[in-house]
Amino acid sequence: MSINLKLQLVTIIPLIFALSAVLVVTQVQYQSLSKQTVEEYRRSVINHRKEELRNYVNIAEGATEHIYQNKNLNAQEAQALVKQVLSTMRFGKDGYFFAYDYDGTALAVPGQEWRVGKNWIDLKDTNGTKLIQGLIEAAQGGGGYLNYVFNQPSKNGAEAKKLSYSRALEDWKWMIGTGVYMDDIDQETALLNKSIGQHILNTSKMTLVIGLVAIIVIFVSGQFIRFSEKKLANRKLRELNERIFQTQEEECKRVSRELHDGISQSIAATRFSIETAQLKQKNNDDASQELDRSMQLICKIMGDIRSISHQLHPGLLEDYGLGAALEELGRDFTRRTNISVTVKRLSIRNILSKEVKTALYRIAQESLTNIERHADANKVRMSIQLISGWLVLEISDNGRGFDYQDYDHNNNKTSVYQGIGLRNMKERLSFYQGDLQVHTGKKGTTIYARIPQSQLRYNASTASESVLEGENHD
Repeated sequence: MSINLKLQLVTIIPLIFALSAVLVVTQVQYQSLSKQTVEEYRRSVINHRKEELRNYVNIAEGATEHIYQNKNLNAQEAQALVKQVLSTMRFGKDGYFFAYDYDGTALAVPGQEWRVGKNWIDLKDTNGTKLIQGLIEAAQGGGGYLNYVFNQPSKNGAEAKKLSYSRALEDWKWMIGTGVYMDDIDQETALLNKSIGQHILNTSKMTLVIGLVAIIVIFVSGQFIRFSEKKLANRKLRELNERIFQTQEEECKRVSRELHDGISQSIAATRFSIETAQLKQKNNDDASQELDRSMQLICKIMGDIRSISHQLHPGLLEDYGLGAALEELGRDFTRRTNISVTVKRLSIRNILSKEVKTALYRIAQESLTNIERHADANKVRMSIQLISGWLVLEISDNGRGFDYQDYDHNNNKTSVYQGIGLRNMKERLSFYQGDLQVHTGKKGTTIYARIPQSQLRYNASTASESVLEGENHD
């Protein structure tokens, strides 16, 4: 599995878990909210029905009050008239008024006249509720409500939930009341619950679709970025390979030029001197001068070979550290070019890896080569310092400077020239998360090669201690 695919999975999997969590939490919250909403709606409707029942009973009392209060009628006549009025008062399909005495005897039950005259005090519904006794007790308490199950006339006597309100006629020891069936409330709450459930389902589907679209967009974007990055990486790899080949070719040309211009000519001169000495010996002449010249040429050849070997990989760097290697590099440079080189060194052999030392040495070597070829300087100063979390190699000269091309973080060109040597320096430093800063002008050029102390062998505090402890022996 490629790193890009792993990164995409790291991005998408948490999103899937988050989307699942959102859906679950949303479902739970919506279910709780819908339950509260349905319960609140049911309470509101029941309270409204209770108010209606109380008003209906008030109407019935108002319709019979003139009879109840008529002193010209005896009790039996007044009670008969009240029963007649209650039997004729209806509302809705199943709305009627009923009357029972305190003993539980039915006095008026419209539509169920077979109940009249019978005692129903012990009548219970399917839930065990003594409904007549409960209504009488509620009436005696000043008026009250009772929920029970009772037969519904509009449904051929099938049982249904009913809510009734009863009130007392104390003078006659009567309970009168009325009730409403609750099946319509159950239907309305069921419809409301279904509507809310459908809304929750639609919302969940919409959330799921949005989440899936987001996941698909992230995946497609990741694939596009992956493809673009791959193209960019391939292009940069090709450019890097070209620069590597170009650098190798430049190095091969340099070594070839040094071998041809130096060692090859010295070897040829040595051969001629030896041949001349041989001829003189055959003629019994003095060949000591030619032999001395041959020895001098051989010593020069050995020095040239050591110099080339030192340039390719200085053993001094591993044996004595970067400071000593830079001093030796400066001495060789001064001896070859007559350009004065001053090296300010720290003992940093204890904190640098072999790779970092080699990178900094090659940067110094490349800088001196550029100074020799282009700067027209007569003084060079090199120093190694630990500054604000960075290990800094500073190389400055008093030459004529040059036009320098660089790019900022947004890849915008900031100046106009950058050769292969500077590119090689930057690439060496970028491997260690470092950077290269070039300050150039008419008074000379200064190069700062910086590597963060986090890339050293030890941390910053340990590095500082190592420098202080080993400052005098590199």
